[in-house]
Amino acid sequence: MNLTEKWQSGDVNAFESLFRMYKEMVFRIAYLMVSNEEDAKDVLQEVFITVWKARSTFDPAKGKLTTWLHRITVNHCLMRHRKRQPVTASLEETGESVFDLLEAGVSESPEEIVMSRWEYERLVAAINSLDGKYRPVFILRHFDDLSYEEIACAMNIPLGTVKSRLSHAMKTLREVLVEVENEECR
Repeated sequence: MNLTEKWQSGDVNAFESLFRMYKEMVFRIAYLMVSNEEDAKDVLQEVFITVWKARSTFDPAKGKLTTWLHRITVNHCLMRHRKRQPVTASLEETGESVFDLLEAGVSESPEEIVMSRWEYERLVAAINSLDGKYRPVFILRHFDDLSYEEIACAMNIPLGTVKSRLSHAMKTLREVLVEVENEECR
């Protein structure tokens, strides 16, 4: 019996192993979507409660476990977003741990570190400006490196919709970042 089968049969140890394997992925998506560390932690908890309770509904024949986890995470984030206004994140608020989780590598010089953080903050602000239906598609593609097909499955939307939402998100982000850059030059 593999880990997934053990989890589906109610094995708590298998569930804990799955949690350890996927908690960073779920947290990263949640943080990027809700833009707040505390809310992302709440989403992480809610997602894994759902994963435990709904384990019998996962069908490996229909897709990968990660795709199912992405769908649950995005749905929880969207529900949370509908309940309240979006919150913007700043590096001062989130602290080093979240930045380290999201950052692939750190530059050597202090100037490069400051520039990298400044660019990161601008990017987070631009992502926060995306409408709720565009943000998850952008995050799944560019932060979790999912294929268009995997995003379509995770979001339960047609492939063409994924492509058009990504195109719209990229156009919007470019416009927002150019606008911010123009304002900083004035």
